[in-house]
Amino acid sequence: MDEVRTDMEKLRIVIEKKDHRSKVLIAALIALAISAALLAACFYAEIEQIRADSAAASKALSQEGAKSASEIDLATALRTSAVDRVIEGESFPSYSASQIMSLDVSQPSGATVSDLELVTRGGLVGLEEAFYKAEQDYGVNCLFVMAIAAHESANGTICFRPNNMFGFGSSGFSSKAEGIDVVARTLANSYLSPGGSLYSGKTISSVNKRYAASTTWDDKVAANMVRYYATISEHRNAVLDKLK
Repeated sequence: MDEVRTDMEKLRIVIEKKDHRSKVLIAALIALAISAALLAACFYAEIEQIRADSAAASKALSQEGAKSASEIDLATALRTSAVDRVIEGESFPSYSASQIMSLDVSQPSGATVSDLELVTRGGLVGLEEAFYKAEQDYGVNCLFVMAIAAHESANGTICFRPNNMFGFGSSGFSSKAEGIDVVARTLANSYLSPGGSLYSGKTISSVNKRYAASTTWDDKVAANMVRYYATISEHRNAVLDKLK
């Protein structure tokens, strides 16, 4: 969102050079830019705020009565630019099964806690923060980690050891959140890092070679991920459409 802030500074300088007539407009548009910056940290909660700030900016234009068309054009362009950048930066991809199979799962998904709440089921509900934190801490795609848990434990409802939703190792964990942390760290360091003791590559199929004996494990994990990405993408796009 640095480009939005830069545009705001340009607008402030242009208007101040005129005669300070549009302070209300500046305040409204700065609020819009701030909301756009906050959007990255709190996607869904900020959508309505951005729409409200955009409306406030339009109202300010009308009430202040800008004397020149250039002022109106600049303000309108800035609002449009801010919204376009939000849409571009916060869209979420949807992948086919073959694309998921080629995906580098050592890289973060970019999903938020709110996104994860759209796709968790059964015993995975309530663990969204733990999956999200695992991605933040280790960089591994949290939708991949969740897909493994969903496959290995019937969505967190059947654990072969206490709180072990991953079929991982031979022991349990003090909590499901601890299990998520341990497995995500091990995936990142041992399975997905070149030089790691269990490294074979950075795709689901590569992890399959050392993680599971089943040769269809990767297909089942990938199917979960396809559904996750599709659901999150559809929901985000629906929300972003409100900004257009």
